[in-house]
Amino acid sequence: MRPPPLLLPLSLCALGANAAAASIREDPPPARELLLELTRQSRLAGTSGSRWGAEVVARRLREAGWEVELDAREVLLSLPRRLEFSVLSGESVVLERRERFDPDAHPPGDVPPFNAWSASGEVRAPVLDVGYGLSADYERLASAGVDPGGHIALARYGGSYRGIKVALATERGMVGVLLYNDPEGDGEGRGATWPVGPWKPDWAVQRGSILPMEAAPGDPSTPGWPSPAPGEPVRRLAGAELAAALPSIPCLPIPAREALALRALLEAGEPGGEAVEARLLVDQPLELRTIYNVIARLEGDGAHLVLAGNHRDAWVRGANDAGGGTVALLRAAQRLGARAARGWRPRNTLVLCFWDAEEPGLLGSTEWVEANAADLIEHAICYVNADSAVGGPHFTGASGSPGTLGALRRALLRVPAADPDGPPNLWEEWVAAAGEQGPALGLPGSGSDFAAFLHHLDLPVIDIAFHGAGGGQYHTAFDDFLLVERFLDPTWRAHELVGLFFAELLVELASRGPRSLDEAEASHTLAELVRSQASWLGPEPTRRLADAFTDLARLIERGGSPPELGEGRYYRMLAAPGGLAGRPWYTHRLWTPSRSTGYGAEVFPTLRAAREEGPSALDAELASFLAAIERIAHRRSPLRGAGR
Repeated sequence: MRPPPLLLPLSLCALGANAAAASIREDPPPARELLLELTRQSRLAGTSGSRWGAEVVARRLREAGWEVELDAREVLLSLPRRLEFSVLSGESVVLERRERFDPDAHPPGDVPPFNAWSASGEVRAPVLDVGYGLSADYERLASAGVDPGGHIALARYGGSYRGIKVALATERGMVGVLLYNDPEGDGEGRGATWPVGPWKPDWAVQRGSILPMEAAPGDPSTPGWPSPAPGEPVRRLAGAELAAALPSIPCLPIPAREALALRALLEAGEPGGEAVEARLLVDQPLELRTIYNVIARLEGDGAHLVLAGNHRDAWVRGANDAGGGTVALLRAAQRLGARAARGWRPRNTLVLCFWDAEEPGLLGSTEWVEANAADLIEHAICYVNADSAVGGPHFTGASGSPGTLGALRRALLRVPAADPDGPPNLWEEWVAAAGEQGPALGLPGSGSDFAAFLHHLDLPVIDIAFHGAGGGQYHTAFDDFLLVERFLDPTWRAHELVGLFFAELLVELASRGPRSLDEAEASHTLAELVRSQASWLGPEPTRRLADAFTDLARLIERGGSPPELGEGRYYRMLAAPGGLAGRPWYTHRLWTPSRSTGYGAEVFPTLRAAREEGPSALDAELASFLAAIERIAHRRSPLRGAGR
């Protein structure tokens, strides 16, 4: 059912939707200038380009009137020096490529295609096509009598986080991994390829991390505690303890043209009985290097914090990932800064975070969150994540913690939709796209900087993405300014619109403070989540848990006042004591990143693990879960809120 219209509070749109829409059509659009500057160099974490990018963002924020800190941290990184790949039939070299990279160059060059955290080493072995490299693929090979041990895996991207593919290959005794994109997924099978169109040409390669983030993201040498400023002492994992936390076989991404040529050789058989082999040489030392988070504040009247963030590092120039989100947040900062210069002050403090080293494994955000955990738990209201937020001018969905939909709706209602002949605002655009069931938030899994806020501190998060334009540029060298200007956002309308929306959402969250999280909405949503996705618990446990959330929602709706943040949080009170079994960094027991895919959300992980352990373990975990809900109910008693 469509919600009733709301009265608009004092906001950035106080001049009306027409003025807001006109501001999106500025000529030339400010977003264009910002992205052009940001993409003049590559911004790989740990290189001079990333430091340069931090200074660009910091300067723009200071010009907009924000208080800015450059948060430097020394972390372990995995950057390539020498990469070699060849295909051999017998002793005949069919294909060969050699590349070098200097991470200390000024200015930095484009890093060749590599996978962060690959083991260094040289291997030569027969190649085996393992499909997507998922468990089902290995089961298929086993049923055909194929032993993958001792081979180099040729695996397509898709179906899971790339680090899962490497872990599965390692478990099956393989000695190396080659990763590639199928052109049918994001290349010529989708349309015209770059430079004629936005899709991936057969020479382009998706870079990416293979860090085992299902165990814990962040600096693998400081799991669960913060990496410090350069030169400060800290305990770090080393030797066998560190090696056990990282991939142990070489992995290299290759272009589709090389992968398809290799597949053709494999499908043709082994002429003369000679196996088709590959040789991989990866020289990728582990080194301590400095990264730079840019943290900006606009002080408010209240004691609480509203945070929004995006990573500003990139595999190369990253105009879309995540230059789009970076520019949108900078435009929001400029709008809010201009308003503050006219005398406005937010009700609570706004904090904008531009993270470094997201691409190798969420390092910048994770280490900062670990260092500031106590303050965030006490004062933070919500974290809003951008990343590749500008995928077009249309808002057709988002993910976020249950209970944040109301705040999101109020902000969307105040922003005009891009199409003047379509719905009047972004909320109505989402309503039209959602169909009969209406707008609903997905559950954020992992793979972006909300992870530490959500899964480690159990704070509410919202992850935003606009849609309507697509291409095959993900993690490639052609994710550049020209791609955006020619294909993804030629009018720059989307970047300006997303910036306006982020400004509205931040004002909304700061204005309502702790009441931004609708605990009744959260409880109703979680009750439905139990009923729809946790039937594996069995009828009686499912009923008891769902009813407990429903009863909590009804209690809240009867008028209990929410406590201040320091008095106990909704999601913090539902956290798993001691973390999840086998991965204590993760404490969110409502959902967690799936071990099988790495990205998607797996609901009620502690109950799932207890069920596998046995009936008594399930009874104990269910009792713990119900007790946590009861503590929230006691905290939210209507009597407690009387007179407030």
